[in-house]
This record gives sequence, C-alpha cells and structure tokens, in this order.
Amino acid sequence: MASATGVVVVGAGPVGLTLAIELARRDVDCRIVDRRGEPRPGTRGCSVWQRTLETFDLMGLPMADFRSRAVAYRRRVYHPFGEPELAVELGEDEGPYPLPVLIGQQETERALTGRLRKLGVEVERGLRAVGVEQDADGLLLTLQHEGGTREEARADWVVSAEGAHSVLRDELGIRWHATRFEGTQLVQVDAVAHGLPGDGPGEAHLYLTEDGFLGDLPLPGGRRRLFAAVADPDPGNRLDPSVREVEAYVRKLSGRPDVRLESPLHNWRVRLHNSVADKFRQGRCLLVGDAARTVMPVTAQGMNTGIQDAFNLGWKLAAVVSGAPDALLDTYSAERLPVAHDLITRTERSFWGGVGAPPTAEAVSAGVRKQQRARSEQAVDYRDSELSRQDAERTGLRAGDRAPQVPLIGKGGAMTTLYDELRSGDWVAVATTPLTGLPPGVRGAQLAEAPGRETAGPYALAPGESLLIRPDGYIGCRSGPGQGEPYSRYLKDVLGG
Repeated sequence: MASATGVVVVGAGPVGLTLAIELARRDVDCRIVDRRGEPRPGTRGCSVWQRTLETFDLMGLPMADFRSRAVAYRRRVYHPFGEPELAVELGEDEGPYPLPVLIGQQETERALTGRLRKLGVEVERGLRAVGVEQDADGLLLTLQHEGGTREEARADWVVSAEGAHSVLRDELGIRWHATRFEGTQLVQVDAVAHGLPGDGPGEAHLYLTEDGFLGDLPLPGGRRRLFAAVADPDPGNRLDPSVREVEAYVRKLSGRPDVRLESPLHNWRVRLHNSVADKFRQGRCLLVGDAARTVMPVTAQGMNTGIQDAFNLGWKLAAVVSGAPDALLDTYSAERLPVAHDLITRTERSFWGGVGAPPTAEAVSAGVRKQQRARSEQAVDYRDSELSRQDAERTGLRAGDRAPQVPLIGKGGAMTTLYDELRSGDWVAVATTPLTGLPPGVRGAQLAEAPGRETAGPYALAPGESLLIRPDGYIGCRSGPGQGEPYSRYLKDVLGG
C-alpha cells in the first residue's frame, strides 16, 4: 500500500531544502528525499548574493551565525588581456545585506537543514526517485532505497530538485535543451595559495588571457577557490585534476610563475554547458533549480537562481495545497523561465574559455559594468506577470518589483519592518496611513517614514495609496484609495474563494 504525502521534494541540495522550508513553515505535509546517504561534501556553490541573503532572512535562518562563517565579498578585480586592471565594488546601497558573502555550499546546506529540522522535517537519505506516474488522484512516485528495495509513495505533488541529471524530468519526457562549449574544460581546486595578489579581505581576482580565464576567490579558513576555464586537450579524461595540474594553469593565466598551491581540497574537472527545460511544470510535477535549468558554474549564479526558483514556487504550491486554483502554479514557470533564459544569455555572452576568438578588453569592461546590478539578483522583477497589477502608471515602485526593506508601524502601533512582517509567510499591505478592512491572510502596516503624506523613500506612496506585497517579497498589487477592498478582489482572483 503506497504511503500518502501532500508534497514530495526529490533532492536535498540548497534548492530542495529551500522549497521544503517554504512548505513546512506553512504547515504543508511534505517529505524531502535524497539519493545520497550523507550530505555531499565540498564548497561547490560558494557565492551567496544579496537577494539570496534577503531570502534566507525571510525564511527565518539565523543570519548572524551564517554570516559569521562566511567571508564578506567586497570587490572583484579584473585583469583583462594585459590591460589596466578594473576593480568593481560589489556592495549595494539599498537593503539590509549590502555585501554578498563567500561560504562553502556545505555550510549553506547545514544552515538550511537546521532550519528545516526546527520546522519538524528531516531529510530522508538513501532514497532515489526511479519513476513517477500521474493519474486522476495524484501521483505515484517510485523510490529505491540504498539496499535495492522499492517504495511506492502516493503524493498530490512532486517537485524535482535532483540537479541537471533529473530522473523525473526524463521520466516525464520534458525536453532538455543543452548548449555545450566544446573544446573547453573547467578545472578547480580549493587550496592555500602562495604568490597571488590579495590586497584585502573579500577581494577576488579574475584574469582573462588569450589562453583562457582564471578565477581566484577567498574562502573562509584561508583557502582560495581557484578555477580555470581553458582549452581541453583530452575530452576523454574524466579524472579529477591534480593540484599540480591546476597550479600550472594558475601560473600561466596569472602570469606569476612562482605561485604555489598547498593543502588542496575538492579538486574538480567539468565540461561546461548551459541547459534549460522546455517547461517547469507538467501536471502535478514541477522542476526547480538545476533540474529546470543548468548554468555553467563560472558565473556563480546557478545556486542563487535555483534558490529563487524555490522561493517563488514555495508560497504558490502551499497556497494551491490549501485550496487556491492550481493555475497559480503556471505563474511559477511564467515568472522564472525568463529569468533562466536571461541568465543563460548573459553567461554565453560573457564566457571565455581559451577557444575561438577572445573578447576585447573594451567588451569585457562594458560587460562587467552592465552586469553589476543583475549579479546581486535584486534587479529581477515580475512586471509582466499576470500577478502584477496596478490601477495606473505611477512614479516609484511598480507591481512586480522587489519590495525593499523599510521600517513600518505594525499592529497596535509597534515598530516593525517589512521583513519582520513577511517572515510570517503572509501577504503584507503597506500604506502611508493605517489600513482597515483587509482580507484574511494579509497583515497591514504603515510606513514609519512621514506617515500621512507623500513619502520620499523608495516606495514614494501618496496619501491613500498602498501596496500589497506577496509572500516572496515582490509587489503584487499597487492600488489607489479604497482600503482593503481592491485587495480582496485581487486575492480572490489569485487565491480563489
């Protein structure tokens, strides 16, 4: 007899863990399974950008502890083809997390697993998804234990967070479009490096030469992430590189023949590709993270974008489980698929791996400046989403924009912030004056700055105007006077009832 669960999340990396947290904190019955008997070791996705830090905060992670384990990522120094170096500051002027951080992915997974455990959900390890069938009553998921025995799990919804080699995506027949960068390889190691520049804490160096690309990032504990995208002399070589092989590339690409690497960890060789699924949903099955789109690791965006996938999907799937029309889930693909395509386009435009015609130093400089705001992921918006509605064109923030952190006056006149209100998992309505008549599931708050008159802050709301902010921190609706009535209509359209 098949066990029954509301949602099964397959894959317990950062993306699957994020989704499970978003479901569990909304009291959705869920399981999360992973084929590995133990968490995967290694630093892998080590860059955590500003929007992801905001997301972790909204999810209730202990941010002070998390950041204490990380290196504050302050700037990148580019060395383009022998031209003068180009330094780019990574700080953002707005938001509670002005700097990204560098931290091993194993630490990110540990923090997420701890948060999920506090919500009463444990990762079930040694369980591999090997098949899925959909019928009128839901899904039948076949799970194989490490010993070879099989379990039939009945679920209402299944989400694949398995990574690029998603068994469930293949089982569903969802097309997978891959662009491979033939003739190139990426070799990588975390090591103590002697003889490389380091003008200050949190500073990365990126070298572009005619022979390829070298990245040098500081990690907690004194090691540095060193990765080289170079021509591939032996495409059949599947062995991880030795530290001496990586060291040779580091010397060549940095122009520093005396570089010496010690205490290596997590040596890695990979052939690069960008891939994306035709769609992120088929019936009651959904794809998130690398199962939905895989981006070459040299951009340091894949894990962060996957976490944003899961954060976007989490509140929507929880709402559908609670009775919202399942058409709400179509907005997940509609909002996140363009983000995936944009990231892939930017990656392919900026990649250089020592094969073909190299970009010019001028093109590198222009690309670096252009991508600065996009890198933090704070600039992502859903203005074209069917969930984004406003009654007129107005100055300031629009429906679909990310809602910045601001001080608020909450229930009973208590001082609070937007993030404090959003951590509840609810919708939040914000205005310059107290709001009344709000529908259930909406928390009302008043801007603490200049209440009752036009504000000069990022929201730029006039008296009587208000915003309804989605549970993921994006503006769903911008409305003129009318107190809660416009939001009741909006939420009825979105959530039903």
